[in-house]
Amino acid sequence: MNLGATIVGIVIVGLCIIPFILISANSRKKKERLLQGLFGLAQKNKGKISRYDLWNNSTIGIDDTAHTIFFTRKVKETETLQMIHLAEVQKCRVINSGRAVRQTVGNHHVIEKLELEFAYWDKVKTATVLEFYNTDSDSLTLTGELQLAEKWNKIVNDFLSAIPLQK
Repeated sequence: MNLGATIVGIVIVGLCIIPFILISANSRKKKERLLQGLFGLAQKNKGKISRYDLWNNSTIGIDDTAHTIFFTRKVKETETLQMIHLAEVQKCRVINSGRAVRQTVGNHHVIEKLELEFAYWDKVKTATVLEFYNTDSDSLTLTGELQLAEKWNKIVNDFLSAIPLQK
């Protein structure tokens, strides 16, 4: 009797644990795939990632020696790969697009799109925009994207302030 109850208990615990193991394995594979894309983009352009971050289906990294930002983002079936040479960049800023929502307690700002914009010294060249978050393609709630955009804005602007001025 005890042996039968023990076996049933082990089977039930096993059935409860298996989904968590599968989810963890899929998450790890997704992370590895994203990082392979970022490191592959850097390698293809003769760069080496020094620092990086990844979130949802996006990655960003910097090559400190080549002064280059690498960015990948996959939305549905579309993959975006971008490379930005920081020697050509004048400034970087976070673009926080959204709308005001009026509630009984007060007004709140709802973020609909979060981007990092790179303005170039060459005014003919249009600014490059890296999309960190978009309500149309991402979840309805932010999961650290604002902090990441601000972190990378600081990394880039600190780097730009260390480069001698170009005109």
